[in-house]
Amino acid sequence: KRQAEALQNEECELLASFPEALEARREAPQSIQKISRRKGRQRRNKFKERTELAKRLREKAGVLEREAQVLSELAEKGGGATGSTGSGRMGGFCALFPLGACPFEDGKCPRGAHGEPPVPDEDKLLVWTSRAKQRLLQQKWQDAGGQGQLVGAWQVQNPRLELLLRATESDFGATLGAGSDVIDGWHGTAEANVLSIAQHGFDPKRRCGQADLEKLHPGRVYGAGEYFAKDPQVSVTYARDGAFMFLCKLVLGKADVDHTWVSHTKYYVLKQRDCRIQALPLFLVQFLPSQGSLASRLQALRTCDAAQPSALAVRQPGALRPCEARRDAGMAAAATRHLWLGWLSPALRSQDDDAVAEDVAAFLQGHRPAQVVPERNGARVGAFVLLERPIGKQEFRELQRRPYQGRYRISVDDQQPGNPRSQGCVCPRLTGPSRYCRGWNLRGHRTWQWVCSFAHPPERRPTHGATYRLEPLTTGSAKYDDIAMELSRSAPFISADGHCGTPRIVAVYRVDNPLLASAYEERRGFLHDKQGFAMEKELWHGTNCKAIPELLTHGLQPPSDTCPSDACPVSGRKGLCTTLCGAGCAHCREAHCWGRCHMYGLGVYMADLAQKSHRYVREPARPSASVLGRSSTRQVYSMLRCRVALGNPFLIEGNLLKADGMHDFCWCQDPSEMLESCSEQFNLAKGHDAFYVRGLSGAQKVDYVLE
Repeated sequence: KRQAEALQNEECELLASFPEALEARREAPQSIQKISRRKGRQRRNKFKERTELAKRLREKAGVLEREAQVLSELAEKGGGATGSTGSGRMGGFCALFPLGACPFEDGKCPRGAHGEPPVPDEDKLLVWTSRAKQRLLQQKWQDAGGQGQLVGAWQVQNPRLELLLRATESDFGATLGAGSDVIDGWHGTAEANVLSIAQHGFDPKRRCGQADLEKLHPGRVYGAGEYFAKDPQVSVTYARDGAFMFLCKLVLGKADVDHTWVSHTKYYVLKQRDCRIQALPLFLVQFLPSQGSLASRLQALRTCDAAQPSALAVRQPGALRPCEARRDAGMAAAATRHLWLGWLSPALRSQDDDAVAEDVAAFLQGHRPAQVVPERNGARVGAFVLLERPIGKQEFRELQRRPYQGRYRISVDDQQPGNPRSQGCVCPRLTGPSRYCRGWNLRGHRTWQWVCSFAHPPERRPTHGATYRLEPLTTGSAKYDDIAMELSRSAPFISADGHCGTPRIVAVYRVDNPLLASAYEERRGFLHDKQGFAMEKELWHGTNCKAIPELLTHGLQPPSDTCPSDACPVSGRKGLCTTLCGAGCAHCREAHCWGRCHMYGLGVYMADLAQKSHRYVREPARPSASVLGRSSTRQVYSMLRCRVALGNPFLIEGNLLKADGMHDFCWCQDPSEMLESCSEQFNLAKGHDAFYVRGLSGAQKVDYVLE
């Protein structure tokens, strides 16, 4: 804010000096007028640059003010350090403190304590990864150019380094006026350095590996800094006959100042000026068998893979079976007296209300109901229950696990349609840790769909009032080359009409949307607090090009179950369109036709190959001369490259409906093991935030579905 005020004062001085300069130029000779005009142009250009920078700083200051206001409200409600929303919290410490930008005094910040977290012990640094994450790392290894199979993988858990990296990312964002590019890089090192790097990170005062680099490539050292490779086979050379390598998250900053991208050798050189932390080790992978002391120590960290939760019994009417577990997010409050049970035993549909109350009381056992209000929907019977005393989340989970004699066992609190308690009330999920409710754009046209009966006012959306700005990436920069390589990897593109061709990139733009970035960080922080980590991946998304401004403003949201009207924005291909409006739209009323789309449920469909997302792109635009550098009548198509917080990967067996419902991201090796018939829709939102369909061809066009 102080920088913005200083720039505004400079603007006023420049504006005040323009009339004097014009008057002096009229009275001066012609030669002096030429010099004056040139200086005037320079001053006007400087004025333009300063004005643009001041505008960006004002927007950034506005975001910080709104964020500080939200944090103040949380502090007034008694949130304290433990009541963080996850936006800037990392291990209970404030991520703004290293920058000096935190508006709270020490001990009063809802984000967490001021200061750096302590350096973790070596015994707690590395955690053996699950089989699902090992498969993800194996895929990333092969996609980047690695050869062979990974022997093992460990996750690096270092809250201190993550806090310092986020402080660097915020600092770069304030300096550049936009978010800094983030990319993955591989770093090979000797086994003796592994624990030191995992514990202290890449020390800017100690340039690791450059002596070996000079020996291997004399005269080809690309300046002081930490060296990372895009191709893991390049980093294998620097493992010094070892068997371990780090997969790191890199914050690039400004090109040729904070980093250098060497395209022909695929090197990233991070300068780490002013002792900034620009690299965060995420995973340690072992790519060769080893008998060294480090390998023996790491092997001891392996824990036997816990047996996967057994699949639930096949759904049979009236069968006694275990209940599906639900996530804590299914219960927004810390405690509640209000439950909804359904659907109950089919035998109750012909019984009176007293029989329903007796059946509910027999199921609840120790939790005595004060009131039971049956809900009848055709042949189905449910019940709203008011308990005599509140139950907490632990009791709620235990209640869900009890055997129940009913067809579709559902037990949630007061979020079912028709509940009189929710009429006119704002959804509690909008003020919870995730600040998002899946039911904001669902009307419940199908009986299996989950809907929310609370109100979802537009002003409560995390991205309400958001604006975005597009910044072109420089051709040949690190991020540009990374995107171009990922795009060409999936060529040739085969369109729906059978046309085959190789894509040509016209331009790549970075999206600067502070509110959307803040909402993403809140969700990522929520997943991190819930799971202990938040795995991220960059994926492609193709859609109607006319819907891209809406998506860049509010982000990718799971689609509605309602057909779009002519007056509303749409997403998807012709015949596959869904509305981008919420459930309160007065124009979108008719149920969406499920005949040709959403075969895996309502969600955001994304792919790791651009060829798959390309099949959904439609409504191209004609490029402007400023983009191509010349006038052109050719059409250009747009596609989104998104950073996605996947949550916890989980390997499941059998049908998706039989998963335990406790994970954010599902993984299955064979799609035939997890998919139901396309004619039978199922409610994925009740069990998971996302799942992965592996091995589908380009004609089937789906990889990730995010709920």
